[in-house]
Amino acid sequence: MLLVSIFICQWFLNQPSMMLLTYDTKSVLIHSACGGVGLAAIQIAKMLGSEIYATVGNDEKVQFLMENFGIPRCNIFSSRDDSFAKDLMRQTKNKGVDVVLNSLSGELLHATWACVAQSGTMVEIGKRDLLGGGKIDLHHFLANRSYSCVDMELLMNRREGPRR
Repeated sequence: MLLVSIFICQWFLNQPSMMLLTYDTKSVLIHSACGGVGLAAIQIAKMLGSEIYATVGNDEKVQFLMENFGIPRCNIFSSRDDSFAKDLMRQTKNKGVDVVLNSLSGELLHATWACVAQSGTMVEIGKRDLLGGGKIDLHHFLANRSYSCVDMELLMNRREGPRR
């Protein structure tokens, strides 16, 4: 997982034409924030000065983010159900966030999509809904929102060649 985290950091920092977190990204929601990808995204968001919102699966991970990254408790939500959406919208005064790094699926994906701010971007790194032919609510595009999928395995294979 460390290799994946390093690769993601390198990809974000070395691909300006594809960079999803930029210096004008004011806020970001990172799902599964204590995983390798999430931790890498937190470091990039901190470097850019973005307001970080995160989801995690248990109280130990909440403490980890607070102690190691200084993320306020009020910005850390549960990834176990859709309560994070209501809590995040309350914290952002119903504006949502500029960028979401999403790995959740099903109804949690739909709850996440509703948290993207006007002119914001949701970056999908999970595959469950993609492979299962999932659908998203199109009316959110009316507020100039973007939905982007990033297949890390495909990117790594393109860079390193297929794994054998």
